[in-house]
Amino acid sequence: MRIVLLTCLVLLTGCELFDTRDPEDPEGARGTWEVPISPEDVLANMSLAIFERNAANYMRSFPQDSFEFMADPAVLQVQPGLAEWDRANEQVHINSLFGEGVLPRDSIAFVVFSAIEQTLLADTAHISAHYELTAQVAIAGAPGPMAGEAQFSLKIGDQGYWEIRKWSDRRTDELASWSELKALVQSR
Repeated sequence: MRIVLLTCLVLLTGCELFDTRDPEDPEGARGTWEVPISPEDVLANMSLAIFERNAANYMRSFPQDSFEFMADPAVLQVQPGLAEWDRANEQVHINSLFGEGVLPRDSIAFVVFSAIEQTLLADTAHISAHYELTAQVAIAGAPGPMAGEAQFSLKIGDQGYWEIRKWSDRRTDELASWSELKALVQSR
């Protein structure tokens, strides 16, 4: 009788053994990211990170130790602050772009790389690609659709995956270039 009474008492006190728990918060940014086992995977990851507005995944395309962005020469003349652009500048830029009030939640952001030409030499690759970038930025003077030619120098990093070491941007159309977006967000 005592055993039955003790069992009933335990069940009535609600030991919460069978209750559901609240889900844990994710440890970091989630999103679509493919292990970059080929140089083209890096461009795909950049595209997905911009579409998903995932700064952490975007930055995974660049090495921790050395990265250089070379802005379009015409933009560099007007915006000398784009000279000597490194990984830290890229981090600030992408965080600002995806930050509050710059790229509204209901706006579109994506990049498409096309006409990709690649030269592969062991652990080094050079990619030339045409890009079309759309980012509906909520800053006065923001460019509409952007397009240009991107030159990427990639290398296999310490973890054995491809990373962008050097990125050169060149305007090719009447449209603004990616460099102009970086200059606009930087000056904000």
